[in-house]
Amino acid sequence: MEINHRDLLRKSGKGLKVGMPYLLVLALVMVLGFWLADTGMRHPESVASLKRWMHATRYGWLAWRLVIYCAVGWGLWKIWHAPGFRQEYRRPLLSIAGASTLFFLVCEYSIFSGVGG
Repeated sequence: MEINHRDLLRKSGKGLKVGMPYLLVLALVMVLGFWLADTGMRHPESVASLKRWMHATRYGWLAWRLVIYCAVGWGLWKIWHAPGFRQEYRRPLLSIAGASTLFFLVCEYSIFSGVGG
């Protein structure tokens, strides 16, 4: 089996074109996270007041999340009942829905568990 180096470079170039935006977004999220952490360490009183405000309005945020969860459920229902939705798509959609539900439950548990004061 002969390896054509031009084809290999062409394929890796396509992979870089596809993968580079994802790496750039990841780097941007990391930079923003570091900036946010630095800002929080420089201004702890503002972070504390934001935490108090988030705690005071936690049930409003819960209602907002429930609206988002209902929208996700409605979207899954619409996909399930779409005219072109075939039988072989049902199992992957159910596994995606199950994983999403588990993720939602774990996130809600972590928010309302009260760990960390």
